Amino acid sequence: THFDEVHADFFNRLKEKYPQLSPKDLRLCAYIRMNMSTKEISAITHQTVKTINMARFRLRKKLNIDRDENLLSYFKSL
Repeated sequence: THFDEVHADFFNRLKEKYPQLSPKDLRLCAYIRMNMSTKEISAITHQTVKTINMARFRLRKKLNIDRDENLLSYFKSL
């Protein structure tokens, strides 16, 4: 809820552009948008760093983003 207040319409724009994203994908996008590191996301979600890295990789594939492009910069531009 607090995220929605700070980053108004982030989820709406993301869902509009990429309707295939799952709730887990959207949550990961929010964590990345909040500039959280992989280790911080890992600690919050109680998953390994390797799992988070794989989720980020799959997210890049779903969003059709190159490995070289920064996800945080991409989400800030939405």
